[in-house]
Amino acid sequence: MPEFEVVGSCNGLLCLSDSLYNDSLFIYNPFTGRYKELPKSFQYPDQEVVFGFGFNAKTKEYKVIRIVYYRNRHGGYPRSRRAIYSLSEVQILTLGCPEWRSLGKVSYRLVRRASGALVNGRLHWISRPCRNKPARRLVSFDLTDEQFREVPKPDCGGLNRCTDLVALRGCLSAAVYCNYRRLEIWVMKEYNVKDSWVKEYNIGPYLPKGLKQKPVRPPKIWKNDSSGRVVGALCVLKNGEILLEYKNRALFSYDPENGKFKDVELKGAPNWFQTVVHVGSLNWIDTPGDSDSQGSDSASPCVS
Repeated sequence: MPEFEVVGSCNGLLCLSDSLYNDSLFIYNPFTGRYKELPKSFQYPDQEVVFGFGFNAKTKEYKVIRIVYYRNRHGGYPRSRRAIYSLSEVQILTLGCPEWRSLGKVSYRLVRRASGALVNGRLHWISRPCRNKPARRLVSFDLTDEQFREVPKPDCGGLNRCTDLVALRGCLSAAVYCNYRRLEIWVMKEYNVKDSWVKEYNIGPYLPKGLKQKPVRPPKIWKNDSSGRVVGALCVLKNGEILLEYKNRALFSYDPENGKFKDVELKGAPNWFQTVVHVGSLNWIDTPGDSDSQGSDSASPCVS
C-alpha cells in the first residue's frame, strides 16, 4: 500500500503526494472520502521538491505549487551537497486546468517541509542560507500574481533557530527555538508590517510522558522532517491553549495563563507520526466555500 505525504490542508481539502517519488498528487477530502488525482508534472531524474497548496480568495481557485531543485546531469558530481541541486524550476497547477505551467526559476533555496503557512493569500517558507544570500529570509508566494516576495522577519536574533512558520488565529507566526530549551512564538499582528511582530508565547522546556524509550524511526519521517525541529507549534485551541508536537512522537498543549502543560493522548497512534492541522468540511474543488476557514481556531489536528 503506498504511503502519502500531506502537502497541505485548505478549506477541508488535503493535497497528498506519494512519499517515495513525489510524482503523483491527489486532492482528498477525508470527511467525504472523495479524491481526485492531479495531472502529472515534469520530473527531473535527481530532484528535491518543496510543495505548496492554497486557495486564492480573489479568483476562487485552488493552486498547487512545486518548487523543484535539481542537478545538472552533465555537470558531474560536485563535492558539496549544497551545490548538487543548484538549478530550479517553479511549477504551478490551477485545479481544473489540464496541465502544469512553468514560472521559471526561483532565486531562493527554501527549506523543505509541509506546505508553507497560508496567510493573506500567500504561502510562506524560510530560505536556506546560500552564497549570494547568507542570511535566512522569510519568503512568500502570492497566489494571485504568482510572485515571490520577502516578508519582514521578527527581531528574534535571526531565523537560524526558527523551526516553524504557522498560521495562528489567521496571523503569520514563527516558532523560534532558543537557549535553555525555550520556544518563543512570534506573531505578526498586522500582515507585512515589521513593527507588528510580537513575542506572544515564551514556552519553557517540557518532556511528554512515556518517551523514555526511543523506537526505530521510519524512513518516511526522516525524509520529511528536514528542519531538525524539537517542538513544533500547530494551532491555538478554543480554550486558548496552544497545541504543540514533540519530535514527531507526542502531542501536548500549553496554557499561557498558568504556564502548565498537558499531554494529549491518541489511542492507537504509531510511535512516530506527523501532525497536520485540518478543518473538516463538505467542500470540493468546484465548491470552495468559505475561504476564511483556513485560519479557523476550530481546526483539529490529523495524525498521519
